[in-house]
Amino acid sequence: VSTQSTGDLSNWFDSESFSRIFSNRFDTLWWFGEAYHKKYGQKWPFEGQEPPEGYVYPSTEGIKLALVLAVVLTIVRYSFERLIAEPIGSFLGLKHKYPGTPAGPNATLEAMITKTKRPSQDVIKAAAKEAGIELREAEVWVRRRQRELMPSKLNKFKETLWKLVFYSTTFGYGVSVLWNEPFTWNTSLIWVGYPDLIWAVKKSIYYYYLLEGSFYLSLMVSQFIDTKRKDFWEMFLHHIATLTLIGGSWIGGCYKIGALVMALHDISDVFLESAKIGIYLNITFLANGGFAGFAGTWIIFRLFLYPTRILFSAMFEAPPLVKNWPALGPYCAFLSVLQVLHIYWFTFIVKLFIKIATGSDVDKDNRSDDETPPSSETEAKKDK
Repeated sequence: VSTQSTGDLSNWFDSESFSRIFSNRFDTLWWFGEAYHKKYGQKWPFEGQEPPEGYVYPSTEGIKLALVLAVVLTIVRYSFERLIAEPIGSFLGLKHKYPGTPAGPNATLEAMITKTKRPSQDVIKAAAKEAGIELREAEVWVRRRQRELMPSKLNKFKETLWKLVFYSTTFGYGVSVLWNEPFTWNTSLIWVGYPDLIWAVKKSIYYYYLLEGSFYLSLMVSQFIDTKRKDFWEMFLHHIATLTLIGGSWIGGCYKIGALVMALHDISDVFLESAKIGIYLNITFLANGGFAGFAGTWIIFRLFLYPTRILFSAMFEAPPLVKNWPALGPYCAFLSVLQVLHIYWFTFIVKLFIKIATGSDVDKDNRSDDETPPSSETEAKKDK
C-alpha cells in the first residue's frame, strides 16, 4: 500500500495495538501473519473484518491456492502444447523425429546407453564384446540411438512457445500493475510503515503473485520431464530460491519488493524464448535479434537494476525502517543467491556473444545438452 493510500486504511485497525503485537513477537523468524497470532492465542487484528474494497489480506490461503493453480496451469500448458503449439510447429516444418536409419533392438547396447548417455570408447568396446558384435557396428548403433534419444525440435518448440506466451503475458500484466505504484520509482517507499500498514494488498498484485507463484511451482515439477539442460541443478536452485522469495514475501507482507523482483525477471525471458524459437525454425535474424535483446535486458535489469535497486533497498534502505525484523537477513540472503545465479548465467551469454562476434550464428541453446544430431550424410560417411 503506498503512502497515499495508508490513510484510507487507518480506520480498519488500531495501529498502536497492532504495533505492540509485532514488537512483542519479533523474537522469532517464523512469523506467519494470522496463523502466527492465533498460534499464540492472540486476536488477529483484522479478524471479523472485511478488507477495504479492491484489497485482500495476505495469508497462507494464498499459497494453498497457488498449489492448486500450479496443477491447473500444468494442465493448461500441456493442452496448449498439444492443441496449439504442435500444429503450429508442424505447419512450420518441424518434426518429432530426426531423419536417419533406426538403431534397431540390442538389449546389451540399450542397457549401456541407458546407464550412460555418452559412453566412452572403452565402454562401447566392452559392450560390443558382450553383445558378440564388431566394435564398428556398436559405434554405429550408439550414434543412431543417441540421435533417437535427442529431444526433437518440435518438442522443444512446443515447450518454448508456451514459455514465450506466458512470460509475455506476465510481463505485460506486471508492468500494468506496477507502473503507477509510487514504490516502483522510489524503492524506499517499499518499507514505509512496515510492519504496521502492510497487510492490505491490492487485488491486482495478489493476482500477480498467484500467477507467478503457480507458474514457478509448475516449472519446478515439469523441469524433470522437459528438455534436459546442463544447468539443471542451478535452475532447480533458482526455482527454489524464487518460490521461497515469492512465498516468504507474500506471507511476511513484503509483496512490494517481491512484485518488483518478478517484473525485472520476466522481460529477459521473453527475448530468450524468442531467440530459441528462431533457432528451432532456422530463422537467423530472429535468433540473433532475440539473443541481442536477451543479453541487453539481462545486463540492464538483472545485472544493473536488480542489485542497485532491489538488493540495495533490502540491504540499506530497509534496516532503519523495519528495525528489528528478524526475517530481513534470510530475505537478503535469498535475494543475493539470485544475483549470484544472474552472474553465473551471464557467462553463457558471454560465450554466445563471442560466438556471434566471430561470425557464427546462434544454432543452439548453450545451456542445453548436445541437441544437434549427426546428419544422415555424416552418418552415412561414418558407416562406411
